[in-house]
Amino acid sequence: MKRLEDPLYKSLSLKKQPVTQWLQKITYAEKFWNSIASATLPNMARVGEKATLATNGHVQSPSSIEWPSIYSGIDIIINQETPSHQDGSSAPSLLDLVVSLGSHDALFHISDLGAEFAYLPGTLIFLAGKLLKHGVPEWNKGERIALAHYMKDDVHNRFNVARPAFTEQKDILRHFVQYN
Repeated sequence: MKRLEDPLYKSLSLKKQPVTQWLQKITYAEKFWNSIASATLPNMARVGEKATLATNGHVQSPSSIEWPSIYSGIDIIINQETPSHQDGSSAPSLLDLVVSLGSHDALFHISDLGAEFAYLPGTLIFLAGKLLKHGVPEWNKGERIALAHYMKDDVHNRFNVARPAFTEQKDILRHFVQYN
């Protein structure tokens, strides 16, 4: 059983040279995606960055690589169907970011809404994955690669980082126009 006072460790996969090389190579893209999150979900991006910064000096790391994302976890999905599911590791207001890469032709299903969205390479989806059942049950031709970014609620709990309220239009608009 994990306790909040137990030592924290970064993933052991960070010891593997191909993983650290991959993280270094995608850092520019992660910074770009971080900036999109900052513009569209400013409160969430702020707490993600705060949680990531809080881990510095507190997490025993197997490598010297700096984590490039405001998200505490990234899963790589390659040529796999993703059955409809809900995510369990984050708070409802911490939206996941799914990045579609490759050469496939697919639909992203949000079964709780009865919705399907075009999910071509280059698509970014912010999703309340803890609240909504979602998946990509199949795809046509080509390779399907997805980077699923998420924030682990346990990290926020450990460092006493408050979760943001759900982002509203006014949260975004106030950066561009005077809003009352």
